[in-house]
Amino acid sequence: MTGHLGLKMLGSRLLIIPLFCLAPFAVADQRPVLSLVIDDLGYSFENGQAAINLPGNHTYAIIPGATYSQKLATLAQRKNKEIILHLPLQSSNSEAAMEPNSLNEKMDEDQLTANLHSMLSAIPNIKGINNHMGSHLTEIDYFMRPIMDIIRSYNPGLYFLDSRTTANSVAQTEALNYGLNSISRDVFLDNDYTNIESIRLQYQIWLQKARERGSAIAIGHPHSTTIKFLRENLPLAREQFEFVSVSKLIDMVYYGEDAYSWQQELSYLQRDLN
Repeated sequence: MTGHLGLKMLGSRLLIIPLFCLAPFAVADQRPVLSLVIDDLGYSFENGQAAINLPGNHTYAIIPGATYSQKLATLAQRKNKEIILHLPLQSSNSEAAMEPNSLNEKMDEDQLTANLHSMLSAIPNIKGINNHMGSHLTEIDYFMRPIMDIIRSYNPGLYFLDSRTTANSVAQTEALNYGLNSISRDVFLDNDYTNIESIRLQYQIWLQKARERGSAIAIGHPHSTTIKFLRENLPLAREQFEFVSVSKLIDMVYYGEDAYSWQQELSYLQRDLN
């Protein structure tokens, strides 16, 4: 058996791992990869619950301070779904309804820090952050820099998903500059959520981007039309596409599938040894 053992150090312990246990991880899934993010969870428990119950490894962006945010975050975690903070940022549309805790350009760095820390701590066990609105603030590099610095200081393991509510967003660039893993949205599924054919078109664009590039991220919202469409169509895509959370997609993009699998296996071994 000694010819079939792998040796790894975990803390101060030497792990002897049969290599046949690691062999399955060497075979990468060749299907294009899709990540689905459902934004705006917290306003409606019924719609949020329906979104969380969608089949697959999806990511759920929780609005801090909304009526059902904590309850939906707890439900998502109970179902082993990934949750992230849906960070409210100032929009370029002065008539858009802003969250009372939205970060805005009138805040100084102390105010940014206090408000951001409060929102980050409001939703335990988040894996990352994406922006809610933010078409104004994400265009301003000197505001995004302290925001990314605060996130990194709070928890450098968090990622930042740029929702790209403006084509001129610098959020991903600044996140990377400050040492955070970052990635950006490819498709909004339901800007016109009352039109099922519009949702269908954006869904097909999402799938096509993944076919062409290997992966793609879509953002949708817990509208009843969107959830009904996804409930009916996601299972049909499973044979041709692999659905993963945003954190796994980032690991695959940054480190490769094998690295992700090894990191995941180490985490399981660490848990078992503790």
